[in-house]
Amino acid sequence: MKKEELIISTALKLFVENGFHGTATSRIASESGVANGTLFNYFATKEILIVSIYNSIMKKMDDFIIEGIASNSVSKNAFKSLFVASLRWNLENPAAFQYMQQFNNSPFAKSAISKTLKQEEHPLYVLIKNGIDLVVLKPMPAALVFSLFNAQINGLYYYLLNNTIESERTDELTEDTFEMLWKMIQD
Repeated sequence: MKKEELIISTALKLFVENGFHGTATSRIASESGVANGTLFNYFATKEILIVSIYNSIMKKMDDFIIEGIASNSVSKNAFKSLFVASLRWNLENPAAFQYMQQFNNSPFAKSAISKTLKQEEHPLYVLIKNGIDLVVLKPMPAALVFSLFNAQINGLYYYLLNNTIESERTDELTEDTFEMLWKMIQD
């Protein structure tokens, strides 16, 4: 593993375990097996490291989700495949999911150096906007529909995480949750 990747994976683990402010860069460097100076050669500040990890996670997640979309059309099937792919990514990457939640609720999400993907650029947001424009979805603010979509995914994620559910039942709950969401947003 390259030093930069090693620093990122170690930092992600430590930030999830101890929070952003509870994790010293010296500890990240030590547990990565690199000198402090090496860490700062790759990431000039802790804030740059934090934002870089977030951007890396978002790119991986978006690539995974885009691959999972069943269709490029604006349809119920496209929304469902995006919903399922998003949930699946979260379940398969719990530390990354937790990091994103932590980041989104921190001052780093709004920092001056944060060049994070704007909500309007997210594949789901684009699909929602197109769905509203094509009158597939209710004429609601796209940002609200985006929030509702994410809230359903996150709610189901936490439910599945905190309960022992057989995979057949997981599929059923995923289907039911998507159908509830679809009834809320379809036109």
